[in-house]
Amino acid sequence: MNSQQHRYRNVSSDGMDRERTPSEEGYYQGMLKATDGRKDERDRVQKKTFTKWVNKHLIKSQRHVTDLYEDLRDGHNLISLLEVLSGDTLPREKGRMRFHKLQNVQIALDFLRHRQVKLVNIRNDDIADGNPKLTLGLIWTIILHFQVSSSISDIQIIGLPEDMTAKEKLLLWSQRMTDGYQNIRCDNFTTSWRDGKLFNAVIHKHQ
Repeated sequence: MNSQQHRYRNVSSDGMDRERTPSEEGYYQGMLKATDGRKDERDRVQKKTFTKWVNKHLIKSQRHVTDLYEDLRDGHNLISLLEVLSGDTLPREKGRMRFHKLQNVQIALDFLRHRQVKLVNIRNDDIADGNPKLTLGLIWTIILHFQVSSSISDIQIIGLPEDMTAKEKLLLWSQRMTDGYQNIRCDNFTTSWRDGKLFNAVIHKHQ
């Protein structure tokens, strides 16, 4: 094995540390690029979907978002969105300086926390700086609280224990909706849904 083949580290099937050959390294890097490509595509689709959802509600306040990451940075669209969803009126700073943007975003975050919405590692400067990952995370949290949770609470299933969580209720509802479909099981909200068959079954059931 020449010196070039000693540049790459790997672990063999027996657990022993060994060098990764150039061909293996090329395959490894290709897999990383493919994974990154899928992630980029997933983020693009998620951004487009969330933008549509936000605009569906913002139209009620005569506002519109073109770029989700940019158009939430000053906090005004974010506050307006929460006002439409909640029916409450929130205060806001009218200035254009960074301080005012940070303050407006903080008003929105404080409002969500007041409603017992759990925000994990999302700060006002993350949104004001247009952080893609955390902006998507914030909008998804808002969707979960104002739309998904309320929809789940409206699900009525005879014989349900009163202390069932919203997640447990939704899982049971999904199981009953897809009962009788061959080779389809709904055991969780991760692996059971990956091949798309459960989604198709739910759609077919409602057709």
